[in-house]
Amino acid sequence: MMDLKNFLLVAITIACYSIVRGQHILTSTQEVLDKVEQLQLQNRSQEIPVILGDAIQSTQSADDLTYLYAYKSSYYVSQDSLLMGKKFLDLSLENAGKSKKGTSKAIAYRAKAFFNNRLNLPDSVIQNALTGLKYVESNPDDPVTKYGLNYLLYGAYSKWDDGEKMEKYIRASAKYALEAGNVSLQANADNGISSMYQARYRKTREPHLLDSSFVYLSKSFALHEKNPNKVSGNTFAITCINLANYYLEFSTEEEEVKKQKAFEYLDYAEHKLEKKEALDDMLVNILGIKSSFAQKDGDLKKAEQYLLKGLGLLRSDNRNHYKLEYAVNKDLKEIALKNNDVRKALTYQQRAEDLLKKSFDEQQLFNAQKLEVQYETEKKDQQLKLLSEREAFRKKQNYLYGGIAVTLLFGLIFMFASYHFKLKYAIEREKKLAKEKEDAEHQAALELKIEKEERARLNAEQELSDLKRQQLEKEALANSLIIEHKNDMLKQIQGKIQGGEAGGIQKLLKEEMLMRTDFEDIKMQIQELHPTFFNQLSDRAIQKLTALDLKYCAYMYLQMTTKQIAQVLHVEPQSVRMFKYRLKQKFGLGKDVDLEIFLRDLHP
Repeated sequence: MMDLKNFLLVAITIACYSIVRGQHILTSTQEVLDKVEQLQLQNRSQEIPVILGDAIQSTQSADDLTYLYAYKSSYYVSQDSLLMGKKFLDLSLENAGKSKKGTSKAIAYRAKAFFNNRLNLPDSVIQNALTGLKYVESNPDDPVTKYGLNYLLYGAYSKWDDGEKMEKYIRASAKYALEAGNVSLQANADNGISSMYQARYRKTREPHLLDSSFVYLSKSFALHEKNPNKVSGNTFAITCINLANYYLEFSTEEEEVKKQKAFEYLDYAEHKLEKKEALDDMLVNILGIKSSFAQKDGDLKKAEQYLLKGLGLLRSDNRNHYKLEYAVNKDLKEIALKNNDVRKALTYQQRAEDLLKKSFDEQQLFNAQKLEVQYETEKKDQQLKLLSEREAFRKKQNYLYGGIAVTLLFGLIFMFASYHFKLKYAIEREKKLAKEKEDAEHQAALELKIEKEERARLNAEQELSDLKRQQLEKEALANSLIIEHKNDMLKQIQGKIQGGEAGGIQKLLKEEMLMRTDFEDIKMQIQELHPTFFNQLSDRAIQKLTALDLKYCAYMYLQMTTKQIAQVLHVEPQSVRMFKYRLKQKFGLGKDVDLEIFLRDLHP
C-alpha cells in the first residue's frame, strides 16, 4: 500500500507539471505546455516527448526553449531516465542563461530542483529552489512558479522531518496557489498540509494533529466538490485515498461506519481512474486499502482477491513495479499463513524474494545512473573550475605582461628624455647662433610684407570704388525705368478716361509696345554694363528662355524688388515669386541656391 510519503512524491511530480502562464512565451508554446498537462491527466505520458520535441524544433526563442527543455527534463526524470533528464536540464539552464526574464530562470531551477529531488539530494533541492525563488520573488505575476518552488522545498524538508520548515513552505505554497486562483493547486497544498500534520502525529501521538490532518483533507475534497472541473484528477484521487486511509488507520468510529465511508472515498478515486483522469498506479493503493478492511472483517478470501487484482494490474503494466509487487506478495503471504496454506505462503514468499532481488537490481541500475550523472556533473564542474583557473591565470599573465610593458615603457621614456635633453641643448646652441640671421631675414620679410599689404589695400580700395560705382549706376538705371514707367502709366490712364472702351483697348496695345520698347532700352543699357549677360543666361539655362524670362532676369540683375517688378509688369507679387521658381527650374538650380545671387555672380 502506498504510504503518505509516496503520495508526497506524486504531489511533487504534479507540482512540477503545473502549467505556468508565461506572458513572454509564444502562444503556441503555451498550448504545448497545456497539452502536456492534459496528457499527464489522461495517463498518456508516453506522447509527451514527441510533442515537446516538435515544439523545440519550431522555435528559436531562449525563453520558449527554457520552458520546453525543463518540461522534457522533468518527464524523463519522472520515468527514472536520469541521463536524458540531465541532458535536457542542461539545455534548459543554458537557454535560461541567455534569457533576461526571471521567470525563465526560475523555471529552469525548478526543473533542476525536481531532478535533484529524484536523486534524493535534499540539500541540492533546497539550494536550487531558493535560487529559483530569488528570480521571481519580486514578480507578482507569477504565483504558480513560486508555488512549485515552495512545494519542492516542503518536500525536501519533509525528508529531514523538519516540521518548522515544512510548515513554512507548505503554507507559502497554499498562499501562492490562492493568489494564482488555481483550485487544483489549492487542493494539492491542502493535501500537503494534511500530510504534515499526520507526520507530526506519528512522532508525538497528539490527537488534535490527526483532527487537523482530517480537516485539510476534507477541505481538499470540498474544493473538488465545488469545482469538479478545476481540480486535477490525480490530486482528487490522492485526497480520496488519503481519506480512506484515515478511516482505515485512525478513525475511532465503528468498523462498519469506517468501512462505509472509506469505500465511498475509494469509489470516487476509482471513478477518476476509470475515466482515465488519474494515474493507474493508484488502483493498487485502492485495492490495498480494501484488502486491509477485508482482513479486519475476517474475509481473507476477499482480501486475497483484492491483492491479486492489484498484482495483476501491476504485471500488465509496461513499467516495472518491483517494490509494489514485493509489498503485495508479502501481504499475500501473510493472508496465506492466516489460512494455514503453507504451500501458497511459500510461493508468495519466493516471489517476494525474487521481486526483492529485482528491486535491488533495479535500484542498482538507478544508482549507476545516479553515479554516472554525478560523475558527469562533477566532470563538468571540474571543467568549469579548470576554465575559471585558466581564465584567472590568463588574467595574471596579462597583468605580468602589462607590468613588463610598463617597465619597458618607463625605460624608453627615460632614454628618450636623456636624448631629448642633449638634443635640446644642441638645438638651443644652434638657435642662438641662427637667431641673428633669422632676425635679419624676418625684418626684410616684414618690410616686404608691409609693402605687399599696402599694394593690396590700394587695389582693394580701387575695387570697392568700382563696385560702388557700378551699384549706383544699376540703381539709377532701375529708378529711371520705374519713373519712366509711372509717367507712361499716368498718360495711359488719362487717355483711357477720355477715350472709353475702345480707347482702353488701344491703351493696352500701346502699353505692350511701350513695355517692349522699354525693355529693349533696358537691355541695351545692361549690355553696356555687362556685354555678355544675356548670352551667359542662354548658355546656363537647361531650357529655352523666353523674352519674358529675359525681362525677369534683367530686372533681378538690376536688384529690383519683387514688388517693383510686379508694378512694372502689372502682375501680382505672388505671380513674380512663382515665375522666379520656374526660372530656377529652367536654370537647374537647387532649392538652396538663391536665383538673384546666381544672376549677380554672372561675371562681365
